[in-house]
Amino acid sequence: MGNACTDNLGRILAAIGKCSAQTSFEPVIGVNNGGLLLALPALLANGLLDSLHTFDFQNRYYRIQDIFLVVAFMVLARADNLNRLNDIAPGEWGCLIGLDRIPDKKTMRTKIDELAYGTNEENLENWIGIRAKQWIDSEDENVIGKFYLDGHIRTYFGKEKLPYRYVPRQKLCMRGLTDYWVNDEVGNPFFVVTTPFVKGLIASLKDDIIPKLLELVPKLTEAEWQSGKPRLIMIFDREGFSMKLFKLLWDDYRIACQTYNKYPKEDWPEAEFKTISEETIFGTITELKIAERTITPLQDFEIREIRYMSESDHQVSIVTKDFYGKTHPVIIHMRARQSQENFFRYSRQEFNLDTLASYSKVDVDDTVEVVNPKFRQLEKTINSTRAKLSRRHLKRSESVLPDNATDKQQKNYEKRQGDLTAEIEEFDNVLVAAKAEKRVTEHYIPIKDLPEDVKFRTLHGGRKKFIDIIKMICYRAEVVMANLIVPELTLYDRDTARSIIKNIFQASADIFPDYENKRLTVCLHHTNNRKTDIIVQFLMDQLNKLSAHSQALNWRFSINLCHKKIP
Repeated sequence: MGNACTDNLGRILAAIGKCSAQTSFEPVIGVNNGGLLLALPALLANGLLDSLHTFDFQNRYYRIQDIFLVVAFMVLARADNLNRLNDIAPGEWGCLIGLDRIPDKKTMRTKIDELAYGTNEENLENWIGIRAKQWIDSEDENVIGKFYLDGHIRTYFGKEKLPYRYVPRQKLCMRGLTDYWVNDEVGNPFFVVTTPFVKGLIASLKDDIIPKLLELVPKLTEAEWQSGKPRLIMIFDREGFSMKLFKLLWDDYRIACQTYNKYPKEDWPEAEFKTISEETIFGTITELKIAERTITPLQDFEIREIRYMSESDHQVSIVTKDFYGKTHPVIIHMRARQSQENFFRYSRQEFNLDTLASYSKVDVDDTVEVVNPKFRQLEKTINSTRAKLSRRHLKRSESVLPDNATDKQQKNYEKRQGDLTAEIEEFDNVLVAAKAEKRVTEHYIPIKDLPEDVKFRTLHGGRKKFIDIIKMICYRAEVVMANLIVPELTLYDRDTARSIIKNIFQASADIFPDYENKRLTVCLHHTNNRKTDIIVQFLMDQLNKLSAHSQALNWRFSINLCHKKIP
């Protein structure tokens, strides 16, 4: 962490960048965004400042923990990107971290690049792995072992020729990168894998996600393996439906996959369905009509097919290899995928998840195989020609000579028929030639064999990866704080929990350090109504009980949070 400077000489050396600055709080009144300090216990509990020795970082005026804290506070304050540092008073935010000022945007970029590029690139991956391992190990027993996988596309509008991919929210094919996120049942993220290639969820699951999860999830004992207990359960949408994948992951790793049935057969008799009521992980009671069968889609491979009746009496089919779970929880876990969608939506709106953190580009692995552009063009030609042929055949069949036709009508009819027949013969020849060429054209080729006009590089994900892991920590910290106040809210006000936390971060506060008693007192200014004041008072009492230890910050005092007395 580096040695802190002492005495006046130390302060002078720190000011000119010869050694690290000391963390020194001063009494201050009405600091903007002072409520951010209330998030400190939750941030530290989620590992914001843990294992920082992993990085090879030279502490100068700003130390490594200062960089992490400033980025986390920026995320919680809804500062979209590093350029927003121009809009933040550096002296006021310096009061929040015990310094005279925070870094400007240029210094911040330099420091983040030092933590995300070069020798620290591998260190950052290790630190992210440590955080994911910590979060997985701390999960509740009812949640652990269930991992939700979904892809999220970040669109790109720059000059690089990144491959096109379909963006559902835009309903367009656009250039971009695909992020595959792994979350828990309530939407909290574990880690993310980014790829510039359009290889789909199944390939990413086998190549990127499973190897990473196998490093993080404990192995099964021999008895558990023999009993058929799954090591973990992967839950995803229909894009990952593949019985061969299900069988491969189960036989090799004891990983049970679960998804919606992509090809359900006829409806089951209603007599098979039974009404079952059970509590969800969110505490609500659900009542569903459920039926279950054991099916064998592949030889020597049995899975469960579970169906439930929707409100419109539509039978929704789910397939899973998990035979340990009860029928109703399997459905609840599948429907909990909405939590991951909510995470994407909230993070995009509040944390600017799709921001382009860096324009730095790197070469892609030229041995990776991608779709041959010539093969793709031949497919487009074949599909287009088939469509044209169908229209010509339809026109020729619909062209009818009227009864008692005149000579002119007869001539026009014969001319139309002749023209359509000639066009059909021409398109037939084009179709035959395109099919013949497609048969001898390779479907996939290495990137190094691509034509020069379609070769591409990808964006270096270092800075983006660093900021994303801080956003994950901040999202988890917000969830923790919101969950603390939910029991104190009425049933109709529970949707406002996140808004209350967000308003706290934007509130002003008074800071009073007491070095003699090693205590930092943060007095948050009143909110706009007494009802919210009571909720905030309750939150601060809980945070005082769960307050993080000073050792995590390398400060000489602990944190004590309180609220001004309610009149």
